[in-house]
Amino acid sequence: MTKSVHALAIEPLNMALTVTGRKAYNVMLYISQHSSPDPEGWYSSPVSAILRGYGSTTKASERLQRYIEQMVTTAVVWRPLAASEQGILFSTDGADTDIDPDAPDAEPGGGRARLADDDEARTFPLLAEARLSRRNGEAWVKWVYPPSIKEQLINPDRYAQIELQSIALLTTYTSVALYEICARFKSSPGALTNRASPDFWSRVLREGGDIKPREWRKIKNELVVPAIAEINDVTEINIELVEHRPGNAVVSVQFRVTRKPRERDRARGPTDVAQVLRAARLDIREADFDALTTKYGAYKVAEALDALESYVNDPTATKIVNRTAYLRTILANRYPDNQEQILAPQEAAATAAGPVQQVIAAESRDDLVKKWIAGRYKQLNAEFAELSDEERAKWIDVTATRFTTPAVKRRLENRDWVSPLVNHLVLDEYASSTYGSEWKKPTDMDLTMFKVAEARRS
Repeated sequence: MTKSVHALAIEPLNMALTVTGRKAYNVMLYISQHSSPDPEGWYSSPVSAILRGYGSTTKASERLQRYIEQMVTTAVVWRPLAASEQGILFSTDGADTDIDPDAPDAEPGGGRARLADDDEARTFPLLAEARLSRRNGEAWVKWVYPPSIKEQLINPDRYAQIELQSIALLTTYTSVALYEICARFKSSPGALTNRASPDFWSRVLREGGDIKPREWRKIKNELVVPAIAEINDVTEINIELVEHRPGNAVVSVQFRVTRKPRERDRARGPTDVAQVLRAARLDIREADFDALTTKYGAYKVAEALDALESYVNDPTATKIVNRTAYLRTILANRYPDNQEQILAPQEAAATAAGPVQQVIAAESRDDLVKKWIAGRYKQLNAEFAELSDEERAKWIDVTATRFTTPAVKRRLENRDWVSPLVNHLVLDEYASSTYGSEWKKPTDMDLTMFKVAEARRS
């Protein structure tokens, strides 16, 4: 998922925010980014989708209301991680702030931010309101964001790539908070987070709620060091603590961040939240979705949901009375090896009518790989364009050291990275460092998913 850089380093003020509450908030944000609100601006989801998103089970559904109440009532200060992100201080303490960040009591890389003439300090909770209800025997939750921050959360102008699968595997608030901040820098050529005072890190790495201040050495030994070990063990990044000591005392702290090669391709963690949510919107009950996923596997069920959704959205198609039964029929006919009894040909023909059973035309693997790589370059182009000018310049400079051709060097020196002559060279350098040296070698699953997506667009 993408998360606004403004929302990574947060300090809960009036009450502590639990690790589960923070995980659930991330999942709800992910769901909001992948769905559309109703006409009044409300987002909704079955409780089961939120629980699965952070690795919990439906047995914990009765506790979700408590976590949602935290989101509505917890006041949070959103602290900037870089000078370029200090234009607005997102504050929920009810006080306007117009304080110079270079003032003596301000933390490096954080603290209060000077407001430009057209900026304003804003006050808000994490959620404006939330409601719980039941639909078809299942618990659902709907929520709405404060208007002043909704757009930044749903469509952030600058964001970090946060892996929900990684967050689900972390067990402490400090681990989750530190992972989110470090994820902001995992694609940065400098590989270092912002440099800030120990007090800044103490504020953003603890649950908050006016908890008692503690010495940095105690917080480091009891919270930060264990969090680093857990992050390095179960997530896609490795981090290292860097303390700056002009004398005996630690005056500032930052973290070195590196990405594990190909770690992002490892299948683990919770069920894809998007699939759980999509099944619920198609009136597939959680128990039936679980049973089909156990029998056929997550990918096959996702592909069958594609077909069901396509049919449901076809205005010329006959209305389906029992969508769960229809989904079972799709899976039974596409994957008969998973069946003890295969449907008779006439039964299969009767249920295969319409766009559901359209067959994707076969093509050679080489042609498919070429299309997949072209798609990856298109994604990388958009991703690279989202970087700041400073970050892009670092990658362009690294690329320039590898080439001596006058025409290439001239375009790189002019920062003309979109030029066809150098575009792939720059993107190759960026992708190899960010995603590993084999980023252009798709797996069979990559090609299959690409083929399905291509068929849906046609």
